[in-house]
Amino acid sequence: MKKISTILLFSFSTLNLTAQSFIQAYQDRVNLLKKEDIISNLKEFEKLGVKTTGSVENDNALKWIKDKYLSFGYSEDQIEEDPFSIGRLKSKNLIITKKGTVYPDKYVIICGHFDSINGPGVNDNGSGTSIILETAKILKDIPTEYSIKFIHFSGEEQGLLGSRHYVNDVVYKDKTRQFDIKMVFNLDQVGGKKGMFHDTVFCDEDQGGTSKNNAASTQVTKELMTCTTLYSPLQAKIDPAEHSDYISFEKKGEVITGFFEYLRSDLPHTEDDTFANTDTQYIFNIGKATIGALQHFAVANK
Repeated sequence: MKKISTILLFSFSTLNLTAQSFIQAYQDRVNLLKKEDIISNLKEFEKLGVKTTGSVENDNALKWIKDKYLSFGYSEDQIEEDPFSIGRLKSKNLIITKKGTVYPDKYVIICGHFDSINGPGVNDNGSGTSIILETAKILKDIPTEYSIKFIHFSGEEQGLLGSRHYVNDVVYKDKTRQFDIKMVFNLDQVGGKKGMFHDTVFCDEDQGGTSKNNAASTQVTKELMTCTTLYSPLQAKIDPAEHSDYISFEKKGEVITGFFEYLRSDLPHTEDDTFANTDTQYIFNIGKATIGALQHFAVANK
């Protein structure tokens, strides 16, 4: 989960953003997203229990996610389990790779964590998990110029353990960059709170850390804002990127952005972070924005 408070908030109108045009083919795929599939995923995620890193429930959640990809038609060769341990904690990340047609060795990463603490974590982060799953399903057979890695991290709630391991020991194995990353698109806590009016999403911009990637992050975040308003009914505002899995990449100089709920729920990390307390329409709308944005970043067939 991210920070407790936001210091700098900046909003930008669509007119001030980069000149991205609406693409009907992208919208047609966005329209394939079904709210009932989001709801089904969230209910199943809730039933898996408290997914503390190292627990049986956490292992079961990873298997549930993997089985979803297999049911979508992804092959075993596209799916990689990435085990890691921190002290006595043992867990796994899950990475699914979809190869690009023009730049197969350059990757757009879309990621979010699936572990939770104290409760089932339907908002934090079943919401992001469900959206990534549905995005992967819809785009499975859509050619994209850049390769895509759909990554589900464990260990986020204990201090970005899974993403830190993946970045340090896989992406930068032996301190050498193993593959080229175009950008990282993170989804964390995008479920809102039932009963609140959710018409806006935060787009996370790198405003600190390794300064060499700040300008590029600013650009992709502006593009994310534009995609949000083009392909979903949501408004977009800027939020500083903090304390979620993209930070592990940011520390190595990678370009990052992401979604985070605008009106902050107080239920994550509690037993009340449940389906009943989550705004499924908000998740559905952020799902639309995500599918539109990922097509833009990976340059999907038009």
